[in-house]
Amino acid sequence: MRIHYLLFSFLLVLLSPLSVFTQSINNPVSCVTHGGICWGRCPGSFRQIGTCGLGKVRCCKKK
Repeated sequence: MRIHYLLFSFLLVLLSPLSVFTQSINNPVSCVTHGGICWGRCPGSFRQIGTCGLGKVRCCKKK
């Protein structure tokens, strides 16, 4: 029975960094906090990391 607790704690520690990648960027403040800029379409050297919450305005970050 103790092995279940050990396995559960191991999985919890192993999967906890993935929660960082699932946080959505959906406003201008969080976009800037993550190093992005609010842009209509992301230019070629930028990639989309979220939205800025204003229609089709995207949060873009340099590749």
